[in-house]
Amino acid sequence: MSEAYPFWLDKEMLEGVRRFNIDAYLVALEGWRRGLSLTFHEHNTTRTDLKLIGFDPIGKLFSLSSEDKNHFFYRTRGDKISNEAVDIGTDKELAKKYLKKAGVPVPEGFGFTSETPVEEVADSLFENQGPFVLKPTFGSLGKGVTTNIQTKEFFKESLDYIKTTFDYTDFIAEQHIEGEDIRVYVVGEDIAAATKRTSANVTGDGTSSIEELISIKNKSRKSNPHTVTRLIKIDDRMKAYLNKQNKELSDAPDKGETVYLKGESNISAGGDSIDVTDSIRPEVREVAVAAVKAIPDLHHAGVDMIVNEQEAVVIEINSTGSTALHTFPLYGESQNVAEKIIDYYFTETKNEEKSDVLYFDYKIILKQLRSNSIKQIEVTDAPVGKVHAKRYIISGKVQKVGYRIWAENNAIREGLHGYARNLKNGDVVVVVAGLDKYKVDNFKHLCYDGPERAKVKNVREYVWTKRIRVGFEIK
Repeated sequence: MSEAYPFWLDKEMLEGVRRFNIDAYLVALEGWRRGLSLTFHEHNTTRTDLKLIGFDPIGKLFSLSSEDKNHFFYRTRGDKISNEAVDIGTDKELAKKYLKKAGVPVPEGFGFTSETPVEEVADSLFENQGPFVLKPTFGSLGKGVTTNIQTKEFFKESLDYIKTTFDYTDFIAEQHIEGEDIRVYVVGEDIAAATKRTSANVTGDGTSSIEELISIKNKSRKSNPHTVTRLIKIDDRMKAYLNKQNKELSDAPDKGETVYLKGESNISAGGDSIDVTDSIRPEVREVAVAAVKAIPDLHHAGVDMIVNEQEAVVIEINSTGSTALHTFPLYGESQNVAEKIIDYYFTETKNEEKSDVLYFDYKIILKQLRSNSIKQIEVTDAPVGKVHAKRYIISGKVQKVGYRIWAENNAIREGLHGYARNLKNGDVVVVVAGLDKYKVDNFKHLCYDGPERAKVKNVREYVWTKRIRVGFEIK
């Protein structure tokens, strides 16, 4: 599997940040690192009419500002995308009409509701050549999607499962097209990333059972910030899927044998994500860009496609598409889609020098917004340019004398970021960072002074190359 974190991110920054909050944080962080002013807003603010969709919008609405422009974002979607475009993308049947009109290849099919007699739907569907796909019209995250339906019995069984498991009332039945399931993220005329998605699976080692292999794979998924909340879950559907292959959870696959556990390939159901950005064919890129252009005022979005040797067919458009699966693929290279989104909205910052070591504490912002007592939170502006950082270890009588508070006051006065922490051996460690190399280096001399009650014997100096959280913290 790939290294979970690309060079511009790490575990400390994303600790406790989950699901779609990751998308919001990545875009906000990219803009903030370029020197844009960042403000998080309560989700019911009147300062923007940006349409909020999905569960729990808290912490996902923010604005980025330069001297002459301001843009609001919800998760990955910016305000250049109209609310009408969001409505079209959310309605899969309507989106398909726009795509078809623009000449974008889409699967043939039709919509129906829970009020439509099941026999009538099944008869109409199987007048055509199968297999078929069944999915909710307004669904998300691949919930309720069933692929490769080849019999009326399986269609009825799948429809009954969706109705009893979810609250969906509108559905689409369409052709099942064989090929690779690929999410392409389009920004303007360009492809920012492409990720292949495969069904949940395990590969045999010759001794472990399927159930044991699932447990082993889930351990790896827990180390990835995108898949940690998308583990492979054992349920009756999985057991039935295995049963159709004459397999059980207790079976031990041969070494190298891949066993697929579910029919759907979405990551939320335990599927794998594989970066294919550099290998998708030019005609696939063209179809993806054309799909986004087909929806008025869309500009950037995630495009779900089925790709085979003959064609590339668009299945869905995601106006608020997640970018975390591209940034944290289980296999392959990480893609910085947030960078491409900020390039599109703030082109003038494209070549701005930024430091990948800087970050702000998103978890604290989430906590404050969830208190429902704060309307907006302005994040301290990031220093833009080359950041210098040092770690000083101070020895002597330096604990229980107010040394850390003294370090905080002096760092703030000098415009430096970092932290101060007591060590178990009686020393104090102080990390300081800033654009002014002289102030960072000179802080060593200040450390020898310390507060009035301190008696400093020695200050050891080290270059600091790890992350720096904006502001100064007493740990």
